[in-house]
Amino acid sequence: MALELLCRNFASGPPARELMANLATVSTKPNVVSSPARHFGSSSLRYAFTIFLSAFLLFAVQLLLGKYFLPWFGGTPAMWTTCMLFFQILLLAGYVYAHILITRFNTRNQAVVHSTLLTISVLLMIVLAFRWHSPLLPTAVWKPSGSGSPVWSILVLLSVSVGVPYFSLSSTGPLLQGWFSRTHPGHTPYRLYALSNLGSLLALISYPFLIETHLSLQTQARVWALAFFAFAVSCAVCAVWAARTKSPDDLFASVRSRETPQVDGAKPRFSDQLFWAALAACASVMFLATTSQICQDVAVVPLLWVLPLGVYLLSFVICFDKSKWYRRAVYHPALVLAFFLTCFVLNGGARKSLVAQMLIYVLTLFVCCMACHGELARSKPASRYLTSFYLMVAIGGAAGGIFVVLIAPHMFPAYWEYHVALWATALLLFVALTRDKTSWLYISRFGIAAIALVASTLPGLVAWATTGTTSAVYWLPAATVLIAIGLLVQKSREGYDPSRARAVPWYCAITLLVAAVLLITSASLGIRSAVSVSRDFYGVLSIKEVAADQPELKAFSLSHGRITHGFQFQQADKRHIPTTYYEVNSGVGRALHLLQSRDPQPLRIGVVGLGIGTLAAYARSGDSVRFYEISPAIIRIASDQRYFTYLHDTPAIISIAEGDARLSMERELASGQGQRFDLLAIDAFSGDAPPVHLLTEEAFQIYLNQIRPDGIIAVHITNSYLDFRPVVAPAAAHFNLASVVIHSDGDKKATGYNDWVLLSHDKALIDSLSAAGTRLETRPDVAAWTDNHSNLFQILRSRH
Repeated sequence: MALELLCRNFASGPPARELMANLATVSTKPNVVSSPARHFGSSSLRYAFTIFLSAFLLFAVQLLLGKYFLPWFGGTPAMWTTCMLFFQILLLAGYVYAHILITRFNTRNQAVVHSTLLTISVLLMIVLAFRWHSPLLPTAVWKPSGSGSPVWSILVLLSVSVGVPYFSLSSTGPLLQGWFSRTHPGHTPYRLYALSNLGSLLALISYPFLIETHLSLQTQARVWALAFFAFAVSCAVCAVWAARTKSPDDLFASVRSRETPQVDGAKPRFSDQLFWAALAACASVMFLATTSQICQDVAVVPLLWVLPLGVYLLSFVICFDKSKWYRRAVYHPALVLAFFLTCFVLNGGARKSLVAQMLIYVLTLFVCCMACHGELARSKPASRYLTSFYLMVAIGGAAGGIFVVLIAPHMFPAYWEYHVALWATALLLFVALTRDKTSWLYISRFGIAAIALVASTLPGLVAWATTGTTSAVYWLPAATVLIAIGLLVQKSREGYDPSRARAVPWYCAITLLVAAVLLITSASLGIRSAVSVSRDFYGVLSIKEVAADQPELKAFSLSHGRITHGFQFQQADKRHIPTTYYEVNSGVGRALHLLQSRDPQPLRIGVVGLGIGTLAAYARSGDSVRFYEISPAIIRIASDQRYFTYLHDTPAIISIAEGDARLSMERELASGQGQRFDLLAIDAFSGDAPPVHLLTEEAFQIYLNQIRPDGIIAVHITNSYLDFRPVVAPAAAHFNLASVVIHSDGDKKATGYNDWVLLSHDKALIDSLSAAGTRLETRPDVAAWTDNHSNLFQILRSRH
């Protein structure tokens, strides 16, 4: 009932009395052919309900499968963007299918074909439910083995799990809007598109706060399958009604929208179609790149997937509900402000404030998407061309996903696709303005002067905000000249002027050039001093030479994004010294020294996360150290003796298990090859984007199965933004483990502070280390994390 009221309220744009008057007119209109479907209620409400439900299911399953597969592929931001690529490609396939069906088949055959597809989808889920005991979630047999880029493995898994049902859902929007356009001639179907995005947005909002917190993944899959069956029935009823109805029953668009294009409007030109695709692609790249920016600095969890995706969809809802919601006078200045703030962050501003960074990233994403989707909505064609319009939008969205997932990692050494999307937004905005001879760029008295002001002052303002210097004054002469020329060109006169029109492209080009210089400068900032830079599926790695006051402190460091993952001195008498988070006073350093002093027998040491192999410096002759590392690039770098020699210099036996640590350990246990480590170091959290799946109760159960009864689990929890102690505490209590937290300030010149949690069933062992640490306290408001549930915002550090 609540869903029906929502659809009805959304559909009832006119006042109630006007709506009822139109209904009365329709009900008494002669020559209206009655349909048996009338007994089920209003046809337009049925369209609204079906489209809303399909959109809700479309995005709910994305989050469901993304969370389910997250532990299988290392919990990286690229895993989610790869999932989004799959869904965008399948969405495009659904739009192609709908376009062909609408343009090549009559309504009756459309109903038959689509009903058959829905039936196949339902039957396929039934078959999978018997084989997997779940209609969507594959069994452990499908878990990946080995390392390397898992892009194709993710795409295959998603295709098998939900390919056909998702394809049928993705075609619903344009297909039902096409039926609506034919059965309700003269009325706009584009508000149904806004309703579709509203359903998607509701799915995103409800998932982390309602669905994820109350339902297990298996239960979510079953509920989703039941809801899909309800959708299939509703969609089939719409198909039958569309095939049999000869006259409209108009509730959804009872009053014609004044902003609706004429039904027999001009056919879109090829340039129009390219423009639609470019706008959609730019917004798609901006959304995916923002997701990577946020997740690489915080954590890869559904809540942070939802935030940028929700903003992306919200812009669709706003722009396609009513064209007046997008106003150039508001969003174009806002885009300039967002560009300034983003350059400020990319150049190192607000580095210590997580909240400020996220607000700026989200604000920039919203403004960019509003600019792209607003111009998209302004240029939408007549209803008869809606399937080709949606097809180009889908092509653009898929092209954006392909660029981010498949092209950018091989084209750029770092996450520069974000910078490209920012610049492309400015470019397309100017294209939209120059295509429209009534835009402010042509007719406003201060149009050219405004872009001259932006082009001339923005670099100086960014430099001043980032560094605090007064370099902005050096841009004042350029600002004065450009603005003066701009005012002279415009002659202080409103309205279209040919001389001004000829100057517009030059000023746009200057502004775009300035924007490109700013973005290139900020993009190169992170790798400017790097000796070597490489990028793979799991992130950006850079090797830098560490500058030191004393020559003997010369060293090379490895950084993953903005986080240092260790460095090694180059002098022969110092390169065996463990540094950074692993120095002798660290928790793991103290634990290893204690184990070595207690037992002269060789130790078995396990390490999740290779880094540069620093912990191998502690191993003695006869000891064995097994590293678990998911990134082939890190394995290659740690083995490169030009920079790092920890693995080469150690007298211990070194082995490296490639692939996700948790899956590798699961396979070892299943094959009866458990390692029985004396110490297992979980070192995947020193970066600001920790793989959350390594901190769940299920993960700790695997760790305990891999260590000796009196062994130690050492969890590295150093993090700029997140406090993992309340997460580890419930796991320790659940498994009855003694625990201690050891903090070390390290050597301020050579090593930074570090935090480790040591856990063991041997209470006496932990008690002997307690003098150097503090107790691990639980918090009643933080529950144990599981593969089904984790709450990131509960552990945000208060100072951020």
